[in-house]
Amino acid sequence: MDNNSKAEINKLFLEYRRTFESGDAQQVAEFYRFPLHYYAEHGSKAVVSRRDFVGLVEKLLRLYRHLGVQQIVGTVSDQMVLNRHSNLVSLNWILLRSEGEKTVQLYDAGTRYLVVETADGPRIDALFAGDETTKLRHALRTLRRPVNR
Repeated sequence: MDNNSKAEINKLFLEYRRTFESGDAQQVAEFYRFPLHYYAEHGSKAVVSRRDFVGLVEKLLRLYRHLGVQQIVGTVSDQMVLNRHSNLVSLNWILLRSEGEKTVQLYDAGTRYLVVETADGPRIDALFAGDETTKLRHALRTLRRPVNR
């Protein structure tokens, strides 16, 4: 990856966000190189196959639907060139839902990705979970609470 990689990476994550919003886990997996190296929020590490990854994304998408997520906004907040072929990319994700006539933020979360150049173009080789699991659990607990009126 060269100095043009910032634009290339921004484009990659714009397409990734759109694909994620479409709800197609198989297509989301196309942005990754497998096996994927996954670093969880709590510090564990796993090597994830494409099949297992698709299952995880399907579960996440079901949770998003349950929470009423209607839009996902992703912003590249930082990029660090590691070498000619690799960049560490930080993204801030904002999940939005409708409440009546208004669109409101459900939560925002940070995630880091190791993006590598492959014969098929840039692909995500590793995912470093930031705080989404914690925020997702909180949103699910909040949804279950009765609303006092």
